[in-house]
Amino acid sequence: MSYLHGVEVVETAKQAVLSAGDSSVIALVGTAPKGAVGEAILITSRAAGVTEFGADIGGFTIPAALDLIFTHISAKVLVINVLDNADVAALLDEDGKMTRTEAGIFATNIGEATLPTAVDFAADIIAGLELLTGIEDIIGIKPNLIIAPGYSQIAAVMAKMITVAVKLNGFALVDVVAASVAAAVTARTSGTFASASPALILSFPNILRYNANEKENQAIGLSVCVAIAKAITDSSLGYWISPSNTELASILGTGIPIKSSLTDPAADTNLLNGAGIVTVLRRAGSGYRVWGNWTAAFPTEKGAEVMIAPRSVRMMTREVLIDAAINYLDKNNINKMTIELVQNDVNAFLRGLIGKGALNSGACTWDSEKNPVADINQGKLLFTISVTYGPSLDELTFEEVVETNFNL
Repeated sequence: MSYLHGVEVVETAKQAVLSAGDSSVIALVGTAPKGAVGEAILITSRAAGVTEFGADIGGFTIPAALDLIFTHISAKVLVINVLDNADVAALLDEDGKMTRTEAGIFATNIGEATLPTAVDFAADIIAGLELLTGIEDIIGIKPNLIIAPGYSQIAAVMAKMITVAVKLNGFALVDVVAASVAAAVTARTSGTFASASPALILSFPNILRYNANEKENQAIGLSVCVAIAKAITDSSLGYWISPSNTELASILGTGIPIKSSLTDPAADTNLLNGAGIVTVLRRAGSGYRVWGNWTAAFPTEKGAEVMIAPRSVRMMTREVLIDAAINYLDKNNINKMTIELVQNDVNAFLRGLIGKGALNSGACTWDSEKNPVADINQGKLLFTISVTYGPSLDELTFEEVVETNFNL
């Protein structure tokens, strides 16, 4: 070793700083008039979407969803097209538009409760959704908002979306298909959409958007708008803030009329929210707003942890802990210092969430009684994380008191 009478600076590995990554990467599985089939393509602009998947031709779901998304926000969208290019021509007329039935329904039957055999792409959508579970290993990005507009209402597709969302610590955004508000509530309570998964966000009804390519208003699932509202809120306020009450300028109307009210429990917005369905609220001078705080676990469960925003905090915390584990596993022997290291890192992260208002309280502790010697000798440690979520402000009451005693 050489002699040194002085100072030597040696760079060492940095201590882990726990932080959350992207909280609103959208996965879009659907159909397009062109483009790669059966593989995930990262799209970050409207122009890139048109180049890869073609023009906004009504009846295809990917171009419409991408146009709506990039009208409102710059986002990361992982797109999986399931429609073989060879099958596209059979769906188009001589003008390059999708053929329709006499009732005006697109040949693909998107947004309908059932799919004719000739255009039943449900199995392909399900296969596309399955690709999402391994996508992080391929392109280094993991989605947490999963949409399949036009097809999510199919029971098998919805079930797969929920399964994938749970694996990815994300949300499945599903559109309820019904002819009325009453029918939507019935389908929610005793029909296709009677799920109580906290990983599921239900939405109703379809909304109308302007298709500039075909110069007409066309319907699209509200699930796309919920994903947009979540992405907007996450980027501007934080993933611990609810996407509800986010105005979306390009909503031109709803597929069926929705009566909005902040005070009438019998209004459509309250009937739907009360059944655990996110909807649209419109008030004079304030446009159309995504409206609803609850996952599909409500009203079966009513705790803050099944609200969309607290659930998002829970999922992002899990992601942070999973990512942080690589900094500890195999690189530390089990001793008092290692236990303190993990506790200190996690508690610093939790204090950060408390400071931002994402949690009301939170702590990571280690209990020797929960860590028997037999487990420690096998290299196992168990830490307990206790948190209190801050629920979204869902109802506000003003108590009005009229004073009759006064002095002149």
